[in-house]
Amino acid sequence: MSREPAKAAQEPRRSRQQGPLPAPRGRGVAAPGAGLLVALLGTLLGSPQAQAGEPPGAASARYVKACTAEGPGFAYIPGSDTCLRLGGYLWAETYANSYTDYPAANARSYWVSTLGLVTDARTRTEYGTLRSYTDMRITWRTADPWGEGVRDGADFDPYDMHIEFAGFTFGYLQSFFDFYANADVLGTDPATIGDQTQLPVLGYSWHLPDGFLAQISLEGSAKRDNGILPVVASGDALVAEDEADSNGVARWPEIVATFGQSGDWGDFQLSGALHQIAQSPVSERLGATTGEWGYALQAGVMFNLPFIAPGDTLYLQAAYADGATSYLGLIDPSGRFSAPDAFQRLDGSLSKVEGWSAVGQFLHNWTPTWNSAFFGGYGRFDIADPLAQLTYGASGIGNWNLGANLNWTPVGPFTVTLQYQYNLYEADGFRAGTQGPALASQAANDFLLMFAATF
Repeated sequence: MSREPAKAAQEPRRSRQQGPLPAPRGRGVAAPGAGLLVALLGTLLGSPQAQAGEPPGAASARYVKACTAEGPGFAYIPGSDTCLRLGGYLWAETYANSYTDYPAANARSYWVSTLGLVTDARTRTEYGTLRSYTDMRITWRTADPWGEGVRDGADFDPYDMHIEFAGFTFGYLQSFFDFYANADVLGTDPATIGDQTQLPVLGYSWHLPDGFLAQISLEGSAKRDNGILPVVASGDALVAEDEADSNGVARWPEIVATFGQSGDWGDFQLSGALHQIAQSPVSERLGATTGEWGYALQAGVMFNLPFIAPGDTLYLQAAYADGATSYLGLIDPSGRFSAPDAFQRLDGSLSKVEGWSAVGQFLHNWTPTWNSAFFGGYGRFDIADPLAQLTYGASGIGNWNLGANLNWTPVGPFTVTLQYQYNLYEADGFRAGTQGPALASQAANDFLLMFAATF
């Protein structure tokens, strides 16, 4: 399963459609005292107004001022017109998980701790606001997701690094295609059905009247390549080098377009993506590209439900893919089944894999300090070619995912979460094969206890 870490806080969600990208939910939203950090920065860097003999903080306290136009927590960087907000978060998580035929070498329980540091710098220009946003993580864990790769070490994991200017967005961030994206599924490892992917993006956004937004982007393809089965040594449909001879096929990035609206009622977004089919990056034929294209379509809506309780929301989302199965966001805990983009026939032509997914989530605030999210989804893909069914060992895969969490926030910057999710895949017409699932079905259970603090 190649999915991005889920979110971890209860801040009300804002979408990309409401103007410049806000700090992602739960990813280190700066506390109101962030201006003090900027003041300290001003002290360390020195202030042009500092006078000899003044206490170290006196000049910066006088010189640094709040940048109220950009929102709470922003302050002017001394000596510049740039507003800066600093923040961070710390997550301490413990997982207990298992699934059918669980490997003895895997850890049934493991620990994850994540320190995230967030910066949000904004400068007003004649072309609009220039924004630079980063979310940098250091993650220590005793095992990889679902207990694989038992270890004890830390990794530096940049999560978001992008620039916004004059309608353009450049950098590494969440795909424009995404909408629901595990909105209130918490923790580093858990995920539900539906796309949530961080990748390189070059995009443009048109902000239209009445909260409407249109977007187009070119996005990195590496995380979208679910590959071609069976892996073969030759075939007219495949070209081993992206920049080979004149008969070669150049590799295009993902082409994504969206249209949606945000308002007091909620959000909606229609998404579409074009994907050039290629071998998976982990195959022996690294980067092998075809001239065939797949596509994905998605529709999502989020309703605000204040008549039930303040902050309550309902998400509904459905997606369809033909030759672009990564956009379905299927869950594969053991990594024993894959949803390839296509199968190669004996004549070298490709048989694309079709699939669809649907997901929903209801967030309810029981009291000002207690809330819960209830989430679930179903996805599947089907294999049309009879020979492909034989080599894969199934005519298709169905994937169920259900879960819920309970969150307690005794004080604003601190939350305790208990979460459970159940995942099941079932193979249609299963027979043991060389390319597909090892079992006819696999059930998985995952428990999470999490302590999260923001600053």
